[in-house]
Amino acid sequence: MADALVVGAGPTGLTMACELRRYGLSCRIVDQAEAPSGIPKAVAVQSRTLEVFDIMGLVEEFVAHGHQVHGINIYSGAQRLAHVALDGMPTRYSYMLTLPQSETERLLATRLSDLGVKVERSVQLTGFAQKQDEISATLRHADGKSETVRARWLMGCDGAHSAVRKVVGLLFEGVRYEESFLLAYVRVESDLPTDEAHAFFTPDGPVAVLPLPRGRHYVILPLFKESAEADRTTVSLDGLKTLLAQRGMAGLRIFEAFWITKFRVHRRIVPSLRVERVFLCGDASHIHSPIGGQGMNLGIQDSFNLAWKLALVTRGIAKPSLLDSYQAERHPIASETLVGTDLATKVVTLRNPLAQSVRNQVAMFLSSLDVVQHRLTQSVAGLVRNYRKSPIVGEYHQGFLGVVTGDATTAEPAGFSEWREFVAAPAAGDRAPDGTVPVRGSHAPVRMLELLRPGRHVLLLFDGRAATPAGYRKLEEIGHGVQDRYRDLIEVHLVVPHATPPAALQWDGSLLLDADGELHQQYGAGSECLYLIRPDGYVGYRSQPADAERLSTYLKTIF
Repeated sequence: MADALVVGAGPTGLTMACELRRYGLSCRIVDQAEAPSGIPKAVAVQSRTLEVFDIMGLVEEFVAHGHQVHGINIYSGAQRLAHVALDGMPTRYSYMLTLPQSETERLLATRLSDLGVKVERSVQLTGFAQKQDEISATLRHADGKSETVRARWLMGCDGAHSAVRKVVGLLFEGVRYEESFLLAYVRVESDLPTDEAHAFFTPDGPVAVLPLPRGRHYVILPLFKESAEADRTTVSLDGLKTLLAQRGMAGLRIFEAFWITKFRVHRRIVPSLRVERVFLCGDASHIHSPIGGQGMNLGIQDSFNLAWKLALVTRGIAKPSLLDSYQAERHPIASETLVGTDLATKVVTLRNPLAQSVRNQVAMFLSSLDVVQHRLTQSVAGLVRNYRKSPIVGEYHQGFLGVVTGDATTAEPAGFSEWREFVAAPAAGDRAPDGTVPVRGSHAPVRMLELLRPGRHVLLLFDGRAATPAGYRKLEEIGHGVQDRYRDLIEVHLVVPHATPPAALQWDGSLLLDADGELHQQYGAGSECLYLIRPDGYVGYRSQPADAERLSTYLKTIF
């Protein structure tokens, strides 16, 4: 019996299978198509997804094959209304990577093959039954023969027309947009910068141009209701040129088309991502407008969120209730994305000339505000999404009054400025900041995302900027206690703001030498504190000061 049966071999299903294997679970992955489609489809790989690939050990291959987009321009006629810079985001991947979905699937499938699992193609799920401790699924192969497969879990990663969703009986609630979209994978001759994306607002509808690897581009046009209803046939290259000319874009010279299609857009979501031993991920559970380039990224991150939890529960290490957090964490993000992309679609596809004029003026004004630019770019990049309301995250720090009156029980009590730094730092449920820091005994510095690659939780014990021998003894005691009880589950690192180990320190474990204080600053560690980072790169728990008993109480809710 396999630990998991993954249905669907798109980016979501391939990520799920790769992650399950990375955590040591057995799985099968099936897809009803006889071969990968080879169609570009989704092309935007956002910053947070690149961080996911970094933790998976894949990011260098993706960056090598992709094309970096560092800005977005919005025009009305010859006037540039807005320029949104993607540089300067708090990540190593401060850009959008464009890469045809077919290449994303190829890279993931290659990794999966290296992990010992091949995609089983021309295999269709025809039904399944849930039992108390397993799934019994029926698969039909290309030769017409049926096979019964037993697995502990069933992962529905099979897209918008999901067979898994239909069998389990979940509603796909939502509506269909009046507009359809035309998507063209082409070679373009133009003077537009090739390291930026471009959107043109015209009276007859917008046109978006997105650069891709190998000098190719995506051209995206929303088609309004009457166009979509009047013509459902495939659009030719000449037809595409006619549509562009109608929108005043005849100067966009397209001299080769590799793929042109029209598709209808829906906004739909399931009420639940889980039914007992069945989980839905990606488009099988939520679909939305392509504006913002979020769809594939959400699916990959769904799988990344769920896989480590599934591994801990399957191995009997974590409580089964850990799996409830998948719904609690991912469903709100999917819902927020549906709302955000719906609003963006309505704004972009305005047809009233007065409304278009107001939209253009507002876009010009808002883009001039740094705070708006920063929030917009990080939202699209996936860097500000958080799980603060999750049932499996927690934190402790004193209130303002406790800081003012002091804490006689703490060897290194936080002052007001240190308390304020910690409160403003990433909270429990937030994405953990990356950073580079030397390790004692190693010639090469290490990044935080690299520390997560073994697939375990990471405990950071910060000694702050005014450490004492008593403070060191406390952190050492916490570290040894966690190592003794959770040796194979949690990696412990003590972080000091020095270039060499302090003489008073007796810690013989991993020591991060944060001489320039970068990591301390990113984590608001002006005084003694601790951070527990989950395998998916989010803060699971934090406290100021570091407290062994509170940490132990939190860990008992997970393990």
